[in-house]
Amino acid sequence: MLVEVSDSSLRRDRELKVPLYARAGINEYWIVNVREEILEVYKKPTGSAYATVQQFPRSESVTPSAFPDLHLFVDEIFA
Repeated sequence: MLVEVSDSSLRRDRELKVPLYARAGINEYWIVNVREEILEVYKKPTGSAYATVQQFPRSESVTPSAFPDLHLFVDEIFA
């Protein structure tokens, strides 16, 4: 699992790093989108992309695949 905090680098994180990390087999990649206050979660790498992409706004919670007992509230990430 890899977590990236992205403010000014959002375009680079999506366009360059997503394919790079997918090819490297990173199972889960999170982008903390500071500007929009959204957590972007990429899962299940296939080639140079991810099969699953989800966005979680501040009002939701998320559970990392590697830690199924851990529940993080997106509000807390941006606090």
